[in-house]
Parts: sequence; C-alpha cells; structure tokens
Amino acid sequence: MTIPSRLAGPAILAAAFALNAFCNHTEAGAALRQLPGFYPVVFFVGIGAVLPALALGRAVRREPAAARALGVAPGRRDALALLAALALGGLLAAKPLAPILAAPGGTAHVATLFVQLLVASMAEGAPFLGVVGLAVHAWLGGRRGWRTGLLTVAASSLLFGLFHLTYPAPWNTPGTAATVGLVWIAAAALFAVTRSLMAAVLLDNILATVGFATRGLALPLSPETSVLLAAVAVAAFAAVFAWASQGNDARRDGTAMPPPTLPAAIARRAADE
Repeated sequence: MTIPSRLAGPAILAAAFALNAFCNHTEAGAALRQLPGFYPVVFFVGIGAVLPALALGRAVRREPAAARALGVAPGRRDALALLAALALGGLLAAKPLAPILAAPGGTAHVATLFVQLLVASMAEGAPFLGVVGLAVHAWLGGRRGWRTGLLTVAASSLLFGLFHLTYPAPWNTPGTAATVGLVWIAAAALFAVTRSLMAAVLLDNILATVGFATRGLALPLSPETSVLLAAVAVAAFAAVFAWASQGNDARRDGTAMPPPTLPAAIARRAADE
C-alpha cells in the first residue's frame, strides 16, 4: 500500500513523537533505552533517516521536478548554501563561543561536541525540515513561493519546539520548547530560502554545539561512535532514497509506467540552477 505524500509526512512525525515519548516516559521504553545502541539506531537511523528518505524518495519518483523544492537535489546551489550556513553559523556562534575557545582545551571540547551532535542534527533535519517540507508541498498542491516557505518555517519551528516536550526532565518544559523552537527558525529559514537540506543540517549542528557548549553539557556517545552513526545514517538515507525514487508507478488503467530517468532529471535541474 502506498501512503499519499500528504499523509506520509504527518505519519512520520507522529511516529517520531510517539517513539520519543515512549522511550522517555514509560518504564518499558526506559528499559529498551538501556539496550546498547537501541535508541541511536532506532531513532537516529530509523526515524531520522530511513523513513524520511523513503517518503521523500517516493515523492520525487512521482514528481522528479520537486526534488529541489524538497531539498534533495544536490548541486551547485548546495555548495553555496553550505557556505551560507557556515557564515551565518559562524556569525551567531562567534560571541558565545569566544570565552570557551579561549580557555585551555576549549577548541577540542567544542570540536568534540560538534562531532557528537552531528547524527542528532541529521535526525532532526530530515523529519522536521525534509518531511515537514514534503507535507506542506503536498497539502498545497506543489505550489511554491514565499508563502510556502513561510508556512514551512512556521510549521517546522512549532513542531520542533513541541517535540522537545517528549524528552525527559528537565528538557521537556514549555520554556525549553519555546527556546529551541525559536532557535530552529534560523535553520528552517535557511532551508526555505536555499532548499538545501544539507546546509540546514549544518547550521542546526552549529547552533546545537553553541547551546551545549555554553551550558556545559556533555553527551554519552563517544566521538568515534557518533561519527559511525552519522555515516550509517547518511548511507541509509542515500540508499533508501535511491531505491524509493526509482521504479515503476502504476497507471490508472493498471499498466506499468516506464521507469523515470530520475538521476538525469535531477542532474539537469541542478545544472540549470
């Protein structure tokens, strides 16, 4: 059974909310979290990479020209968007990180946090930007323009803030949800303007690093494990997206459609931009 694009986005987001709430607010979920690798693999890779890649890939298979609007058409625009993310992130991070970087071992600490947070930022960007963008695209019938971008930013930021209510205390307060929702506007706005999921994830990771570093927070995963998980998440997203974006769709009369030449179509579109 194929889930329509307008329902796929809400379904994936509902799964993310439900799984996080289950793991953080039930005894059974807490027990599962004790299993080595359970939460990082199931949430970061499964919910954060595989399901978004499946939904986005199927959407692009149906409408190849939508790949850029959904942020999954790598090209020269992404290179410029990544530079913009670095510039904006550097501007926002310079002042709060200055005293930390100046302290002994500060640079290594910030770099470690950046690496450790990368897989989490990827697992945030794909559902809360890629999937939300897909839902907005589907519900608006593929219309584009500044109103679509504004709606994507508003919906993404609101949902991202609310999502933090599914975390355990002290992270699930309304104040924390409001704060992260407001900070998320920067990443969502960059995505809406550039339509580059990679650039938005990079900016999100920079901002998350600032938040953790300035609050003296640490992460349980080692940098090596974090890099491995990030690599697995990227590979899983790429493989599932490639698989989902290929294949035959059925015509209304039940006969098979010819397979679309998706990579060539995306490449031509990216080159045009």
